[in-house]
Amino acid sequence: MKFKKIFPITMMSWALILCSLLAFNPFQAQAKGTPKGAPSTAPSIYNAILAEISADTIDAQLKKLSAQAWFMIDAEKGRPLSWKNPDKKMYPASMTKMMTCILACESGRLSEIVTISAKSAAVPYGGVRTGEQYVLRDLLYRVMLPSDNGAAAAVAEFLAGDIPSFAEMMNKKAKSLLMESTNFVNPHGLPDDNHYTTARDMMKLLKYCMKNKDFAEIVSNSSKTIYTTTGKQINLKSTIGLYGRYDGCLGGKTGTTRAAGGCLASAVERDGTRIYLVIMKCVPARERTDESIILYDKGFEMMKFYKRHKHGYRDAAFKHD
Repeated sequence: MKFKKIFPITMMSWALILCSLLAFNPFQAQAKGTPKGAPSTAPSIYNAILAEISADTIDAQLKKLSAQAWFMIDAEKGRPLSWKNPDKKMYPASMTKMMTCILACESGRLSEIVTISAKSAAVPYGGVRTGEQYVLRDLLYRVMLPSDNGAAAAVAEFLAGDIPSFAEMMNKKAKSLLMESTNFVNPHGLPDDNHYTTARDMMKLLKYCMKNKDFAEIVSNSSKTIYTTTGKQINLKSTIGLYGRYDGCLGGKTGTTRAAGGCLASAVERDGTRIYLVIMKCVPARERTDESIILYDKGFEMMKFYKRHKHGYRDAAFKHD
């Protein structure tokens, strides 16, 4: 008799507790603070991950980073993991070359021959020489690994005839990718007041580019040997400092100018989890590698937690655009 009286009360108590827990969903509550609505001056990261990761510890570490902007996402779901000033207009420097490369990859002309013009050979911080000839695919390795500005200019001339016409192609593509705060005026990223983007827009470009198998193969190389059509051997090395330091690097693109600081758009995959990160204006520029590693470490910690607690959040709640 006593059991019959107590049992309904106990079940009701557990039901009330369960309802309370469901009403307080820390993941859903945190997800409402999407990057677009977050304070533009303070770094933010999703959730304290309950007691497993201290929010105070994370905030303290992120505030020490020199980067003026970044945006990090879970590549599979598009879920933002961490950001700072994602919509602030900034100079992309040579991250620009991602757009140059993807336009070439989509041109259907990767096996055609490119002849280097005197104009392209004269572009600052380039290494190509007047009259050299390359298969376009090989020239793209030169664009993306050592970040050759002259090679980027040659690709632009080959595809569009001249730099202004190629910039129109770049901006048309950017518009199609909903890169709303971006404007390109050249194929390499050398400084220009009218050449700008945001961390969010660069993330849109990175996500799109990494879906292209030719682009992904090119940037996946830490080094590469290519040849001109006359057989001249050229040994290339990637400027991405993550290679050799951070397991799972899939590539991306660096950028460095005095105005832009150190920039890096990159992808890392570990144990089936892929994360994309765009970091901008690190000072000094070499800090882009160390600061990317700090952010990736936090990102993978968070993703491990998400995978252990799949029942605790709704994917749709993390969509931000």
